[in-house]
Amino acid sequence: MLVYGQSQNPNLMAEDNLKIMTRDTAILGIAAIGVGFTIITGGIDLSVGSMVGFGGVMVAYLMQEYGWSIWGSVIATLGMGAFIGLIHGLFVTKLKMHGFLITLVTMGLARGFILVITESFPITGLTEEFKRIGQGYVSDLIPIPVIICFVIAMLAFYLLRYTYIGRQIYAAGGNAEAARYSGVNVDRRIILAYIISAVCAVVVGIIQAARMGLGHPGTGEGCELLAIAACVLGGYSLMGGEGTIPGVIVGAMLIGILQNEMVILKVDPYYHKIIIYTVLLIAITIDYMRRRWRTLMFAAVIDSLRQRRE
Repeated sequence: MLVYGQSQNPNLMAEDNLKIMTRDTAILGIAAIGVGFTIITGGIDLSVGSMVGFGGVMVAYLMQEYGWSIWGSVIATLGMGAFIGLIHGLFVTKLKMHGFLITLVTMGLARGFILVITESFPITGLTEEFKRIGQGYVSDLIPIPVIICFVIAMLAFYLLRYTYIGRQIYAAGGNAEAARYSGVNVDRRIILAYIISAVCAVVVGIIQAARMGLGHPGTGEGCELLAIAACVLGGYSLMGGEGTIPGVIVGAMLIGILQNEMVILKVDPYYHKIIIYTVLLIAITIDYMRRRWRTLMFAAVIDSLRQRRE
């Protein structure tokens, strides 16, 4: 994609555009890492976009309306995100409600809530120090959101790859009943997954508010679908039990590059969503075909062993 885009427009790999592209990819990557945890457990989080808007509006609201400090507002907003994620997890585990349903409800409630407190008008007047979170650079080269994404990705990678909690999250998504019989507290792992998803979405909202310099109630619309698309493109299975952090970063890069390339190549904006979701359809189809092939291969092996035994 990069080679093709560069051949069509040399500005694609220009320094300024690379900064924009990496920042956008990092922001999407954070959201995708979060929703990826719920996908691994066999669930889904449709509230990501609304939680992005919620995070941006709330951090701006606390600073402007109550005069809270930057870090006090950020920590409080993250805490609210974690609480909402906890509610999601409790509904999924205790009431046995599918994550699709409860997060669908939150998608509407959170968006409605921020529209009420802002009266549909953005919250402006944010300080330059806060804006640096979304607009600043490290050594005038690496956007700060990229650093934030890198830190979150490393923490998530370590959790899933090198801790027993991570292995139990995979087990909860792969076969919940077998995991329970093995002594895994499946409910706790699922709750943790939804908390991480909500917190990551709120982090994206805070970054977006800092990037735009305001808390806009419309921020994050459609973000949940792009995050899910990044996970699927990165090798996550919607059936649960599969997925890696490097994979989701690659998926986010694919979508980030694709979005940026369409702008650089002046593709009609009306076609952007058609192209992105066509790519998503292809990825989902490949995922289901791969699972079907594995099932058929497993059945063939079992049948062969049975025939040998007979």
